[in-house]
Amino acid sequence: MSNRATTDAGSGYRALFEHVSDGLLVFDPETGTVRDANGRFTSMSEFAHDDLVGRHVDDLLSDGWHPEAAMQELVATARDDGTTVEWRLRRRNGEPFWAELSASLADLGGERCVLTTVRDVTERKRRRDELGRFEELVEHVPTGIFRARRDGTFVEANPTMVDLFDADAKVDLLSTPIADVYADADDCRAFFDALAERDVATEKVRLRTLTGDTFWGLVTVCRFESAGGETYLDGAIKDVTETREYQQVLEEQNERLELLNRLVRHDIRNDMQLVQGMADLLDDLSDEGEQPHLETIKTRTEHVIELTDLMGELMDALVSEADDNLEPTNLSFVLDREIREASSSYPDATIRTRGNVPLVEVTANDMLRSVFRNLLNNAVQHHDGDEPTVEVSAEVTDDWVLVQVADDGPGIDPNRRETVFGKGKKGIDSEGTGLGLYLVYTLVDHYGGSVWIEDNEPRGSVFNVRLRLAD
Repeated sequence: MSNRATTDAGSGYRALFEHVSDGLLVFDPETGTVRDANGRFTSMSEFAHDDLVGRHVDDLLSDGWHPEAAMQELVATARDDGTTVEWRLRRRNGEPFWAELSASLADLGGERCVLTTVRDVTERKRRRDELGRFEELVEHVPTGIFRARRDGTFVEANPTMVDLFDADAKVDLLSTPIADVYADADDCRAFFDALAERDVATEKVRLRTLTGDTFWGLVTVCRFESAGGETYLDGAIKDVTETREYQQVLEEQNERLELLNRLVRHDIRNDMQLVQGMADLLDDLSDEGEQPHLETIKTRTEHVIELTDLMGELMDALVSEADDNLEPTNLSFVLDREIREASSSYPDATIRTRGNVPLVEVTANDMLRSVFRNLLNNAVQHHDGDEPTVEVSAEVTDDWVLVQVADDGPGIDPNRRETVFGKGKKGIDSEGTGLGLYLVYTLVDHYGGSVWIEDNEPRGSVFNVRLRLAD
């Protein structure tokens, strides 16, 4: 309806008034009271028609809106054809809602009025506000965000993106072809080819700033088709140069660790086994005066072999922890095997199970054998008698299984129980390497379990290993 329109107040006006799809209100421009309202607006506001007529605009406005200023704004809008205003109105029950109003000055029945179209835009405004908050997040997020066309040109970029590529201004970045920010043009082509086959692609590539510096970027891009049918590429770039360099350092360290592992396990162990064999041959050829020296050679040789075995297992444990390759592992199978091997290695010791070991699987890996091997060896080697007794038991509780390795040795001072699992910790008289219990703690902790020491009755220690049952 045009400004200052003149409308017949008869039946034609009323029929048109009621059949308009939007809400309609007629205001007195001088007093700000409602003269008329159509059914669409009464449904919107939940006010009855008779309750609306004669009400002041103040009764329709939500709290915080000044009625006089609102009417002045509406009248000004009526004089300026084509403009709209947004008011926060309230329904009869007090619930607020946002409305878009467009007004025209009209003569109805010879009286000047403001004929106002009202549309409920609450949902539209909510979406607009959410979009505004999203855009604010994009502007401040510490990750480069951009939009580009399929032809390889930037359309939009946030401030982080501008800083990431050392651009003096956004316009400088937007005028730069995407291919120019790739350190290798082949990487750019490969990335676009990947997007042609799927909707989302992620890649770690070397990128180039506008000043020529390079960095490693983690790029994620997804295809987006607008309502107009144009395809855009929306993406995010994060500088992962430090992470990449750290990863390379770790890879180099792992290579050195593997080399050391082979050296310890193969070269040193083979040489010491050769020394051990030669010492056994000399055993029959030496006289009594040389026997103590020969026994020392044997003892130290066995110690070095044990050390190389533990070093190898510890390196395996560290690699296993890095790979995180946990899997269901049969507990009774591992325990039975380690008990048999320990009994064979220590014929003077009594090593047995107490009760039945539950037929369950725990969350672990192949290195679980080292946990129990070292606990059994520790129980025998640190015993203060000639015939040690070691008992192994296991019990399931809820989602866990508790394995106990109990000995009848001298026990462990409560003040040392935390430190014995530390790297390189051992008692003054210990013949161990100091790595065995550290390996036990490292593996059990990696499995998500726990290990602790208690007193045994009437003497000795109980090593408790708590492991999670596999799903």
